Amino acid sequence: MTIIRNKRAVGFFSSHEEAEDALNQLREGKFPMDQVSLIAKDTDRFKSNPSEYGVKTSAVAGGAIAGGTVGGIAGLLVGLGTLAIPGIGMIVLIGTTATAIATTLAGSAIGVIAGSLVGGLVGLGIPEDKAQIYHDHIVNGSYLVIVDGSEAEIIQVEDILRHKGIHEWGVYNIPASRNYLEPVVSL
Repeated sequence: MTIIRNKRAVGFFSSHEEAEDALNQLREGKFPMDQVSLIAKDTDRFKSNPSEYGVKTSAVAGGAIAGGTVGGIAGLLVGLGTLAIPGIGMIVLIGTTATAIATTLAGSAIGVIAGSLVGGLVGLGIPEDKAQIYHDHIVNGSYLVIVDGSEAEIIQVEDILRHKGIHEWGVYNIPASRNYLEPVVSL
């Protein structure tokens, strides 16, 4: 049976500890962690030694650093990239969806303009007003969690993350494009 991943859920935690605790709960619940991503400004908690933690890495263009994470999040998610965004500074992007944002932003002109993180989130199917809210929370030190999955998987995750105190939880449709960071064009 093929599982259709047609939903994307997003919310944030105020601290590293809250995010790590919630992600550990997902893992313990046997949720596929390759469907989970995290974006944060707290790059001090991350370093570039992937072999130490056994984390698969994703090279990010434009001088960004790839590596593994320090602490428990290291073993939970796949891939890490960092990216400097004007007006924000350095952010860390962990997981397949987040590193896709980093790769796209670093490899395009959008990466050099302020607000590019908002554009990247909008490209994921998040409405612009919500993308701005998520952006602002990242700037202020929160940890944005992104989960892709079927409707049933999102419901499973929502129960866990709400119990762990996630804020601004929203569920969105994934754009029906092969590359979800490209705009969907209707004729």
